[in-house]
Amino acid sequence: MWLLAFSFLALAAVAPAQWPVIRAGAPKAPPAWALAERQLIHALNQASRIFVRTYAKPDGSLRFKERYEGGMNSSDDAYEAFRGLSMVTAIGGDPEPDRLHRFVWNGITKQFTRYGQIYREFDSNWDWMHHGEGYTSFYSLGLVKPRDTQFRDRAIRFAALYTGEDPEAPNYDPERNIIRAVMNGSRGPKMAWTVRDWIPTNANLVYYPLPYDDIPGVSSPEGWINDSQLPVIVKTMSDRMARGDVPINLTSTPLVAAAYLYTGAEKYKQWVLRYIEGWEDRTRANGGITPDNVGLSGRIGEYTNGEWWGGYYGWRWPRGGADIYRAELTAAGVAHLLTGDPKWFDLPRSQLELISRQGRTENGVWTVPARHDRRGWHLYGPEPVYPYIRMWLHTFDERDWRHIERVTRGRRGRSSGPDADLGWIHFLRGRDPDYPLRAFTEAIGEVRARLAEILNEHGDPETWVDSKWSQMDPLALDALTRLALGASPVDLRGEMLHARLRYFDAGRRRPGLPDGVAALITRITRDGATLELVNTEAARSRRVLVAAGAYGEHRFTTVNGRVVNGTWFEVDLAPGAAATLELAMNCWVNKPSYIDPWEER
Repeated sequence: MWLLAFSFLALAAVAPAQWPVIRAGAPKAPPAWALAERQLIHALNQASRIFVRTYAKPDGSLRFKERYEGGMNSSDDAYEAFRGLSMVTAIGGDPEPDRLHRFVWNGITKQFTRYGQIYREFDSNWDWMHHGEGYTSFYSLGLVKPRDTQFRDRAIRFAALYTGEDPEAPNYDPERNIIRAVMNGSRGPKMAWTVRDWIPTNANLVYYPLPYDDIPGVSSPEGWINDSQLPVIVKTMSDRMARGDVPINLTSTPLVAAAYLYTGAEKYKQWVLRYIEGWEDRTRANGGITPDNVGLSGRIGEYTNGEWWGGYYGWRWPRGGADIYRAELTAAGVAHLLTGDPKWFDLPRSQLELISRQGRTENGVWTVPARHDRRGWHLYGPEPVYPYIRMWLHTFDERDWRHIERVTRGRRGRSSGPDADLGWIHFLRGRDPDYPLRAFTEAIGEVRARLAEILNEHGDPETWVDSKWSQMDPLALDALTRLALGASPVDLRGEMLHARLRYFDAGRRRPGLPDGVAALITRITRDGATLELVNTEAARSRRVLVAAGAYGEHRFTTVNGRVVNGTWFEVDLAPGAAATLELAMNCWVNKPSYIDPWEER
């Protein structure tokens, strides 16, 4: 435990919010994890510049084809690839990555408008699996510059596409509380599909089963690349899938919530809650199973012969139930943020438990089904643990922890890769104290390896596919997100950030950890956390403002037993000083917003 000298001061001349100040004056040799964390942040600063310089043109557009005819396939991969830039700044990088993010966002928007996929600065028609991937990049911008009027106005206009306020894009039916089509966007709902819409996406779909097993004259997925069979597949899908609502549309909730975080307008919160309640109602009406298709009348199975399965990104096609409970988890996280009520996780939990009840042991391994159709439940594989981890970090419900223990059967996880969340939560519960150093070291290796590829880039942009930039993204942020913010890394299919803490440089009045300061959250509970702060600078003091939550949604009650009762406190770190802070908190009790500590809330 680090020695810590306390003094709580009013800081009226510096901080209009009048937050308490803690002074830490005892120097210590910085621990290895702190040096590795700062090394990682330095590498991310460098990588941000090199990544953008290599793949963006002077106007912010991307090096890519002069003409791009992607059908409905749109800008999501382009936006998604640069999603980490503002997060680098928000966590502790310098301001340049965020500036580059805005620069590239504007360039991509103009570029894909020219290609024809974007209209009025938003994708014309695409599904919310892909909208979700692209717009994860949008939500982090407000964390750094909540008063950027250009992006604030975009958030308001984008939300209007789904709240029914944009007459040019009637995506939402307020009477039936449904999004009216699978493909939706700035041109409104797309009620019918053509072959042209599915080229070149069709080539990727040969790796999935056919969407239906009764498509006339089509017996295998190779029909997707057969000139005579492709029109039949598309027509069948269009008739059964194109119209009406599907669970993947729940991934629109962070977009509307972003407008709430910028403006505080209650209408956005109410839309999010009502839309989620619609899917809760349909799940109850369907005997506890979330239906994957709802017609324009609001009837389940309206275009699938009354079946609750057979919808787009549904129980059968293309991947199965994971796409349903992922969307429900995303929406539940948003609703929890907006209301403070963990009840919203009952919907995804119910589907996970439903799937688990269909499980069976295969070769000594507990497996659960991924898909359901007329054959019943099928395509069995190991039960995933990540959904339960995501829920537990919101609810701290013992039911969710028991599921984690049941699924993992004592497995501790790793510091990177698919099991990294599991390794992290075991670290938070006092196991594996070396986890942070390993995680930061492995992330540094990831950044360096990807930079080596980028610096050796000699490809011809005319030959690149639209996932090129995502494949080259060097911003390995997962370890920082977990260990510094106390947050699961954002799910690339549409989540927004949910964090226990975040930081501001009180000396420079900007987001992120000050230069030279490392942060490590070593414990998270329902009502508290333990934070270590280290000033690795030997000759400079640093002032860190600690915020309760990514959006100020939490409240500190005490710090090391001293009363705070607020959203902020400041730590004044002398050169080489460190502090261990025991934080008592009331979580999800404040109205969330894209916060600026120096602006009156």
